[in-house]
Amino acid sequence: MKKAFVLLVALAGMMAFAMNSWASEAAHGGHAAASSVSPAEALSNIVNGNNDFVQHHKASYFKGYATAQHPFVTMITCSDARVHPTVFNADPVDHVFVIRNVGNQIQNSCGSIDYGILHLHTPVLLIIGHTHCGAVKAAMGNYINESPCIINELNGLHLPLKHDDGKGTFEERWLLNVERNVDYQVDFCIKKYANLVQSGKLAVVGVVYDFINAYGAGEGRLVVTNINGITDVDMIKKDPHMKLVGDELKNTIVLRKTKGM
Repeated sequence: MKKAFVLLVALAGMMAFAMNSWASEAAHGGHAAASSVSPAEALSNIVNGNNDFVQHHKASYFKGYATAQHPFVTMITCSDARVHPTVFNADPVDHVFVIRNVGNQIQNSCGSIDYGILHLHTPVLLIIGHTHCGAVKAAMGNYINESPCIINELNGLHLPLKHDDGKGTFEERWLLNVERNVDYQVDFCIKKYANLVQSGKLAVVGVVYDFINAYGAGEGRLVVTNINGITDVDMIKKDPHMKLVGDELKNTIVLRKTKGM
């Protein structure tokens, strides 16, 4: 479980790059809206970015994973462009087995997640929700005019969001529903992989990536909200999986807005 502990220590790690949201909203901080970038410009960014990557990595860098992969975490997160493995690992190559869909939903990607857990044997299944999630926002309203495929994916968010009582501001409800969705996905996984969780071979960790400082712990923070179904803040801090995390850091990153499902 050492690698799981290392991951949890790293949860307070590095800042991600702010880009465009899933809902095609313009990014802030001087970044251009996605619609202002032509296909040619986008492709140029891709190939030139990869060329820079190649120029800065020697052949020896690739030898370690030329024939096999060695991730220490299976990560399911939203497709939102602002959320990436770099928020907890500066170099996620061969470290993070990544699955993405709108709303970080387990049932939409069960086969891929099974591969990470049952074949790659990662000790942590990390479920990352995020502040200002466009999928959660859409599921809170009327999305009947979306494409059939988008509607089908958003329908899966109804169960997590059914606990929304409509009280409070929209921003408050939005964040609560992000947490509820993470809790729902964690609960689904600890049942699905019960034997691995109970034997201590797998930790299912729910976090919220906060790039708007909604929790007051700083922009870019991964806030730990759930470990193996434990949602009580004090109990999470005492959980054995957190034993290598210092008390000061625990008090910074273990936070919740809801009391759990």
